[in-house]
Amino acid sequence: MSDTGVAHTAASRQFPTLFSPFRIGSMELRNRIVMLPMGARLSRDGRASDADVAWLEERALGGVGMIVTGAHVAHPSAVVVPSPDGRPGNAYGLVHAFDAAGIEANRRRVDAVHRHGAKIIGQLVHQGRDNSFLPGVSTATPILAPSPLRTHGGSDTPHELDKAEIVDIVAGFATSAANLEAAGFDGVELHAAHGYLIGQFLSPIGNARRDEYGIDTLENRMRFLDEIVVAVREKVRREFVVGVRLSVAEEMPGGITQTDTAAVVERIEALGLVDYVSLSLGVRGIYVKDNATPHGVALEQIAAVRKHTALPVIAASRIVGPAVGEQLLNDDVADLVGMGRALIADPLLPLKASEGRVDSIRPCIAFVQDCRQGVNGVVCGVNAAASRELAWSEFAPLPETRHRKVVVVGGGPGGLEAARLATARGHEVVLYEASPALGGQLALAARAPHRAELGGFVRFLQHAISDSDVDVRLGVRATAETVLAHAPDLVIVATGAQPLPLDTSEAAIPVLNTWQVLESPALQPGQRALVVDNGTGFWQVYGAVERLAEQGVVVEVAAPGPALASHIPAESVPGLHKRMRSAGVVYSPFTRFEGVSGRTARLVDTATGEPRAAEFDLVVVQAENRAVDELRADLDGRVEVRLIGDCVAPRRLSHAVLEANELVRSLE
Repeated sequence: MSDTGVAHTAASRQFPTLFSPFRIGSMELRNRIVMLPMGARLSRDGRASDADVAWLEERALGGVGMIVTGAHVAHPSAVVVPSPDGRPGNAYGLVHAFDAAGIEANRRRVDAVHRHGAKIIGQLVHQGRDNSFLPGVSTATPILAPSPLRTHGGSDTPHELDKAEIVDIVAGFATSAANLEAAGFDGVELHAAHGYLIGQFLSPIGNARRDEYGIDTLENRMRFLDEIVVAVREKVRREFVVGVRLSVAEEMPGGITQTDTAAVVERIEALGLVDYVSLSLGVRGIYVKDNATPHGVALEQIAAVRKHTALPVIAASRIVGPAVGEQLLNDDVADLVGMGRALIADPLLPLKASEGRVDSIRPCIAFVQDCRQGVNGVVCGVNAAASRELAWSEFAPLPETRHRKVVVVGGGPGGLEAARLATARGHEVVLYEASPALGGQLALAARAPHRAELGGFVRFLQHAISDSDVDVRLGVRATAETVLAHAPDLVIVATGAQPLPLDTSEAAIPVLNTWQVLESPALQPGQRALVVDNGTGFWQVYGAVERLAEQGVVVEVAAPGPALASHIPAESVPGLHKRMRSAGVVYSPFTRFEGVSGRTARLVDTATGEPRAAEFDLVVVQAENRAVDELRADLDGRVEVRLIGDCVAPRRLSHAVLEANELVRSLE
C-alpha cells in the first residue's frame, strides 16, 4: 500500500485510468475519483463539527483523490433556520463560509483530509428561491431570486434582487472563498447547478429580468456568475483552484439545455479564471436519481458538452462503481469520475477497487429513502456507519472482546448483516434460514420492476459471509431445540414479519397480498386489477402496481388519503408517476377498500362516505404485517436472546441493518 492509502498494483491491471494521477490547476490528484458535494447535515450553528471531520476523514482514508465538500453558505441571506424561534443555526446543517469565526473548525476538516493524501475543495452556494423547499423553516431574510418567480414545488414567491443586493451577494462569495483559503482548502467550487441562485440567473425558468442580468443574451444571464468568479479570483491566490458546477440540462420544460450549458462552459473557459467544471443533471427534487434510472444517465450529454472545452471535466449522476468510472474515462467522456451516494454506501470503495476487491464493495442500491431524508446527518440503508464515523469507523482497531458462539435465525438483510459483523469480529456464527435462499423480503422486493439493484445488497452480504467461517444452514426452520443444540452464548432472532391473512371467503377472483404478486404468474393483457394501498403509501404497493402494469393489466390503485405513493421518497415520486400514468394506471384517492364479493370490489369514498362497486379479475391488498417473534418466547430464560429488524416491529431495511450493527458492536 502506498503512503497515500491506496494500493496501485491491482488497480493498474483492472482500473488503470481510474487510478492514474491527474492535475487540476496547482493540484496533483492521486487518482481520478472525486467525492461529489453532499451535505452531511452534521454542522452545528453554522460550523463544522467533530462528526463533520470524521465523515470526511473516513472517505479520505478510503482512497478518493479529491473531496468536494457539501455546500457552504456563501451569504447570510441564504441561512435557513428552524421556525418559529429563529435561533442561530441551520436546518440544512450547512457550514457558514461567510463567517470567519468558522475558519478554525473548517481547518480541522482540511487537516484530516490532507493527512490521508486527498485534496479538498469547499463548495459555495446560495440557494436563492429554493430555500422555500424545506417545510417548517424560514430564512434569515425573505427568499431571494433573480425574479419573483416561485420555484417548482415551492410555496413562496421570492423577492427580486436589486442591483445593490446582487453586489452584496457577489462580495459574500468572494469573502467566503477567502475564508476557505484561510482554512487551508485547496480550492473552491461555485454551485451553479440544480436550480440554485447562480443557476436561477442562468435559466429561462428562473430569470425574467430585462436588465444587464436578464435573459436577453447569454452574456447577461452569465453576468452574475462572471462577477462572482472575478471577485473570488481577486480575493484568493492564483494557485487556489476555482471550479464551477453546472447542470448539463435542467430536465424541466423551458429550462437549461445541453446546448445552453455548452455555451456557458465555452464562456467560462474564455474567462481564463476557472480550473475545472463539474457536470450533473437536473434540478432540485430530480437531480438525485433512483434505481429506475440507468447508470451513468448523463454521460452522453456530458460527453457532448466536454467537446466544447479544454477544461478538466468531472462527470456525475449515477456513477455507481469503478467499472463505470473506468469506462467513461476510456470513452473520453470526462477527465474525472464523480461519485456521491456510492461513497456513502462504502467509503472504502476506492481502496477496495484499487486492491481488486470489487465484490467486497458495499453497493449503493439507489432507493433514496434514507440518504435524502436524514436530519442530523446522512443516513444510509445499507451502511449504518454513515454519519457515525466517530464511533464506528471502518479503520478503528477492533477492541478486545470475548469471542462468543452466536446463532442467527433469519437470513434476511438484518440477519445477514449481524452474521457478517459477528464473524468479522471473531465470533463463531451459525445462521439458519427457513427458505432455500438468502435475502428475505429484500430479495423478493428486487423482483419488482426497476428495483433489481436492491438485490445488490443481498449479494454483497452473501459474498461477505461466504468468505468467512459462518455456518449457513438453508431450508431449515430453527426451533428452540436446534438452536440450543449449539450451546450458544447469544441468539440473534431476525425472523422478520409476515402479512396477515386476507379475507377471501366471498371472493370468486384471486385476492393476493402485494408480496404474492411478485411471486405469482402473470395475468393476461387487458384483464383488470385493483391494487389497494392501505395508507402505507410505500414501495410494496407500487412495486405490485408496476409489475401488473408492465404485463398489460389494466390497473386501478386506491388509497384512503388525498395522495398516492405518499411515503415514496421525493426523488422517486416524479418517475413513478410518469411510469404509472404512461401505463394507463387509474388513480383513486380518497378510496377505502371494504372487501370482495364474487368479482366485485366494495369501495367507499373516505371523504363523503359514498359507496362504489367495480368488477375486477384480481384484487391486490397491502396487508398489515405481523412480527414473527415466537422463537423468543420458546428460548426465554434458557439463553440470551436479542431481536432485530421486522420481528421487533415491521419497518424498513435501514432499521434492520442499524439494529444489527448496534447489537453486534455492543458486544465489544
